[in-house]
Amino acid sequence: MGPLISPALTLRFQLVLWGRRRVPEADSVSGLTPHWKLWLEHDGRYVFGRGAFLLLRAIQDTGSLTAAAQRVGMSYRYAWGIIRKVERELGAPVVETHRGGAVGGGGTSVTPVGARLIRAFSLLDEAFQRTAAQLQADLL
Repeated sequence: MGPLISPALTLRFQLVLWGRRRVPEADSVSGLTPHWKLWLEHDGRYVFGRGAFLLLRAIQDTGSLTAAAQRVGMSYRYAWGIIRKVERELGAPVVETHRGGAVGGGGTSVTPVGARLIRAFSLLDEAFQRTAAQLQADLL
């Protein structure tokens, strides 16, 4: 099986330790929890992050961009903007729309490229969660 995403895509993340409460200086590390932002870039430009991931996964679940946008708390127009930006940066479609007719409504489905992005982001995010939990247990 080939790579989940193009080798030209770069994984970028920020790891930030946030304190949940003020603690005495001697125990200042114990209140910290790791948090991160994860996104994929191509040639230094943002391609895909958590918002796009949640949107595509919701499209998979609902079969509708309208329903997916509502589920993740985005306007329809904003959701389409995210889709267009990802597609423009990748040079490949991540969703496919189906026109409705007199008998039934249309819909939206995730393309194989979109499904690969969902899978790759999900696997990376799970790896970060496991690593952060282990680091917190070992170091903090």
